[in-house]
Amino acid sequence: MRWLRILVVFGIVSISPVAAAQQDKPKTCSYAPTILAATDFLLAEPATFPNFWRDRVGDDAAYLKIRYGDLSYVEGSALLARLEKRSHPPLRIVELRLAYATRPDRAAMIANMQPLPNTKSIVSQLGESAWLALVIEDGGDWLLNELARWQTSDPYNASLAATAIAKALADLDDEAKFNLAKRAEDAGATSLALQLLALKDNLTDFVSYLDRLSAAPRPPGGSNQKAWREQTIREALYEENFRPSFDISAQPEEVQALDRKTAWGKAGWGEAWRAIGHLVKYSPVPEILMTSMYLSGDRRVGTVVAAELNAQISAKRLDPIDDPDALVASMAYRLDDTFGRRGRDGVLGRFGVSEMQGETAEEFVDRALARLALAPFVEGKVAGPPPRPGGLTTSFPWEKWVDLARALKGGKAISPEDRLAAADILISAGRPADALTLLKTASDWKTALLRTHALARALDRRCAGLLGRAMPFSQPLYRFEPR
Repeated sequence: MRWLRILVVFGIVSISPVAAAQQDKPKTCSYAPTILAATDFLLAEPATFPNFWRDRVGDDAAYLKIRYGDLSYVEGSALLARLEKRSHPPLRIVELRLAYATRPDRAAMIANMQPLPNTKSIVSQLGESAWLALVIEDGGDWLLNELARWQTSDPYNASLAATAIAKALADLDDEAKFNLAKRAEDAGATSLALQLLALKDNLTDFVSYLDRLSAAPRPPGGSNQKAWREQTIREALYEENFRPSFDISAQPEEVQALDRKTAWGKAGWGEAWRAIGHLVKYSPVPEILMTSMYLSGDRRVGTVVAAELNAQISAKRLDPIDDPDALVASMAYRLDDTFGRRGRDGVLGRFGVSEMQGETAEEFVDRALARLALAPFVEGKVAGPPPRPGGLTTSFPWEKWVDLARALKGGKAISPEDRLAAADILISAGRPADALTLLKTASDWKTALLRTHALARALDRRCAGLLGRAMPFSQPLYRFEPR
C-alpha cells in the first residue's frame, strides 16, 4: 500500500499487518455495503433545508464513499466537485478536496485561493487533512515557508495555526517530528518547531528548545521568562497527557516536577488525564468522562473510572469496538459508584455529546443501556424481554422500547415515529443494514441523519478505522494514498 510505505519513510508510528490490510482494501469488509448505503443517505440533499442547517456529515460520508467504494480518482474528484458547488456544501469540503488531490492539482488549488478578509495567509483555511498531505505527500516545503512568512507578518495568528498543524501531524513518531521541527526552525517557522517538539513522546528536545529560545536576543516570554516557560510546559503536558504513548516517568525532571505541582487547586490531575487518554480510540466515552470530570471537579473520574475501564479492555473483558454499548454501560455504573445514582444523572444531564448533536450525555447513555438489555431478546437468545435496567433514568420510555423489541422480533411493521428507537435496537442486535433501512424512512429526518452518521463511524471502526484522529477529541483526518 503506497500510502503506508510513505508513512514508514516519514517515520509514522507502525501499523499492524491486520490493520494495514484492512486499510488497504476497506471494500472487502463485510460491513462495507452498509457503510456505502449510509453514505448515500448522508449525501442526499433535503427537499427543504431546515432553518440554520449546515452539512456536518457530508464530508465524512464522501470520504467513506471514496474509500469503501474504491472510486477512481476521476470519480472521486467529480463527487467532491459536485458537493462543493452545493448551496449548503459540507463544512470540510475544501479540506477534503485538498487532501484527496494529486500533488499538481493540490498546488493549483492552493495557488487559486485567496486569504480571508483581515488575514495574511491561506494556511488556516486548508484544514488538518490538507496540512498532513502537504507534509507527507508533498514534502512540506511550501507549508513551512508559507508559515514562516506568515509568522513574520502576523505572529499571533501564525502561532495559532502552527499549534493546529502540529496536532494534525501528531501521528509522526519522535524521529520524524524532530526532523520536521529542525526543518521548520531552519525555515523560520519557529512556532511550528516548538509545537512539534511539544508532541514528542519524550520532551527532552522540547525542553532543550525552550533553553535556546530563552537565550535568544528577544526571547518569546519577554522579561517574565519563568512564567512563560512554566506555562509553555504546562500546555504541552496538557496535550501530551491525552496521548496513550506518553509516559510521564520518562520525561525530564522539570516536566515531571510541573506534573506533580498543584493545578486547579488540587494535585494529581495529570494521572487522571492520562487514564482518560488511553480510552480515546473509543469515543464518545472519553469525551463524556472528560466533561464529567471538569463539571464535577472530581479527578476520580479519570483515576478510578477510566483506569478501571482500561483494565477491563486490557483483560479483554470489554470489547469497545464490537460491543461499544457494554463499554458505555460499564462507564455508567462506575460513575454511579463515584457520584451516586442521582449524582450521575445530575452531571450527565448538563452537557451534550458532540458525536450526537442535540442529545445530552444522559440520553446517550440511556439509549446504550436499553439497547444492551434488549438485544439478546431480539436476537432470540432469551425467551422474554428483561426487566428494566436499574441504570436507566426515570424518564426513559422503557415499556415502549420493550413493545418495539417484541414487534421487531415478530417481524411487525414499525411506524415512522418509532423507527429511530427501533433502529437503535437493531444495531445492538447485530442488524445494522436493517437498522439503516428504518433510519432512512424515520419521520425525524435530522435525528436520523445524525444516527446514520454515528452508525457509519461505528461500522468503520469495526472495518478499516479510516476516520481516525491524530489527537484525542479532534476531528477525523482524511487520509489517501498518493495518486
